[in-house]
Amino acid sequence: MSKGRRLRVFVDLAPLSPDGGNGGARIFVLRLLEALLGRPGAHEIHLLVKPEAEAAVAPLVSHGAVLERLGKGLDVEEPRRLLRTRRRLHGFFQPLLELAAPDRTSLKRLGAEVLLSPLGTTAFHEPDLPHVVVAHDFQDLVYPQFFDADERRRRIGFRADLRRADRVVAVSEATKAMAVERVHVKGERITVLPPIAGGLRAPLDPREALNRLDDLDLHRAEFAVYPANFWPHKNHERLLTATARIVREEPEFLLVLCGALDENREKLRGRIESLGLTPNVRLLPYLEDADATALLEGAQFLVFPSLFEGFGLPVLEAMALGTPVACSDLPALLEVARDAALFFDADDEAGLASTMLRLWREDETRERLIAKGTARAAAYAGIDVAGAYHELLGSMGE
Repeated sequence: MSKGRRLRVFVDLAPLSPDGGNGGARIFVLRLLEALLGRPGAHEIHLLVKPEAEAAVAPLVSHGAVLERLGKGLDVEEPRRLLRTRRRLHGFFQPLLELAAPDRTSLKRLGAEVLLSPLGTTAFHEPDLPHVVVAHDFQDLVYPQFFDADERRRRIGFRADLRRADRVVAVSEATKAMAVERVHVKGERITVLPPIAGGLRAPLDPREALNRLDDLDLHRAEFAVYPANFWPHKNHERLLTATARIVREEPEFLLVLCGALDENREKLRGRIESLGLTPNVRLLPYLEDADATALLEGAQFLVFPSLFEGFGLPVLEAMALGTPVACSDLPALLEVARDAALFFDADDEAGLASTMLRLWREDETRERLIAKGTARAAAYAGIDVAGAYHELLGSMGE
């Protein structure tokens, strides 16, 4: 096949959540697919999606993507464990198995020429179908206690499939290093591409931004913001105890939290009440793009105390919107932000509180970080991520 040939790319979106449960990966993948569809000579994109998430991909279908509905009796059925195991057997056995019992659910039979798995699953892996897998993080290797037994098993299987994939895309050099050192993926099979596509967040029209903040009852308030789903590794509880320290010195301090996972959010609400922080912490649900942009743009600063990140997209998006950043000193965040943020140890409540106080009080520090952050975001925005994916997928058909 020639390099310029338009290929049929099937994209595994089986894990896609309708409500933001995939975190930053969801935002990136939807933007990437939109950008790929808009490229000259775009590949033919087929989306493997469960019915409950169809609304999330409707804009992509309107731009030319082909919807392949997932489920029993629908367009495609997700392979069961026995079939997944069979597809991963050594190549010597595959021709014999195919003769004895043809794999009638194979994506190749539907015309697939490349499989892209961008959301941390590899359920559709099959022999002789070129497979590109995106590795966002290996959090379970550091914090296994944050996952139940089923999810740990799934992640173990995912890491094994990374070693079988034709190409792995790591979202940062930090993630690549873990893939090589801890997962034993060969470095030459890994491409590093940041999880941004179609540009970073752009500022809203000032009137629209004010109206959206007004709707959130934040128009006339100064506040810090932490947009993150309410997962354990996002470190919300330690952030709240640091906030309690701040409020003793700055009674008007306001922290705004937003994210998906309703049950975890309500548990956190109880913690806020027990700490006496109800006047100082605003707890919001998952916000759609424009509201999230208004929130990031209107904040005094972004605080990002995560215990683990593969990249840290909100850090870069805040910088793109001219919002200063304080974040934990994780390898991925040091890589993304460099000298454009204030860093702290995510386990150190006192250090977290003092760093936040600096950004709350020091105009000069905020201005310095805004200038550096804007330049850092511009450097990332100049990377043609969608073009690199287009070329990478095209190379699978050579």
